[in-house]
Amino acid sequence: MTLDVRYHPEAVAELRAEVTWYEARGAGLGDRFETAADEVVDTVLGWPESGAIWPGWESSPSVRSRRVAGFPFRLVYLVQPSELVVVAFAHDKRLPGYWRERVSE
Repeated sequence: MTLDVRYHPEAVAELRAEVTWYEARGAGLGDRFETAADEVVDTVLGWPESGAIWPGWESSPSVRSRRVAGFPFRLVYLVQPSELVVVAFAHDKRLPGYWRERVSE
């Protein structure tokens, strides 16, 4: 199955903000975060069902997540028939589930 990727606009804004934040803390760190984020999206494209279903999520479609390697973030996504929808790049410790209303948008 070949999926297209669609990013929720707020997920794109989150990614850009975190890249900027990390880059301000160390030259090249923002690039490392962006590369790690791209890699987890590529991994999920190859194995869309590999992410764990979000704890307590009982609606359809299932929201899944995978860790962004080396950073305290998770890729939050759902799989539609022809696309992977990136819902959020969510920090592990900030406002769990804040992105829930994006799933219905």
